[in-house]
Amino acid sequence: MRAGRTGGGLPGGARIEGMVLLHPYFRGGELVPSERTTEPGSLERAERWWAFVCAGRYGIDHPFVNPLAMAAPEWASLGCRRAMVTVAELDKMRDRGRRYVGALRASGWAGDEAVLYEDRGERHVFFLRKSNESDRARKDMIAAVASFMASSSSAEAGFSPSVRSLCSYDAKL
Repeated sequence: MRAGRTGGGLPGGARIEGMVLLHPYFRGGELVPSERTTEPGSLERAERWWAFVCAGRYGIDHPFVNPLAMAAPEWASLGCRRAMVTVAELDKMRDRGRRYVGALRASGWAGDEAVLYEDRGERHVFFLRKSNESDRARKDMIAAVASFMASSSSAEAGFSPSVRSLCSYDAKL
């Protein structure tokens, strides 16, 4: 977001073409549907964890951890043309990632596309764990991200049909 706020742009006329958020850690003070199925006390644990991470400087609804709390003009200042967000089907934070994509699309952001990719049957940041069970999903996600990065739009990316359908998904949760 900060790169989009600078009045004259980046040094040397550089620009940020796109961003990819892999299973982002978005939280907030109000539970979303995918979080309501978790164990009691999960919101309190998230609040304590976030307070630890930021040394108590920012609350759970600060835009650093809850971008949906940003004012509309902040969305417009996102300094890239394309965005991809990946979420995992079994991740309790998946609805926040979906909502991020929906909010980005509905905002005053001047970007060309916001893509949502969902890893079926996987948990939050499964790709960081060593597991043969997730090899196929890991390879599929890497291929989708690489394809997104190599193309100028998701239509050119050559995503599999399931990924293409997710690209047009509008989160209305």
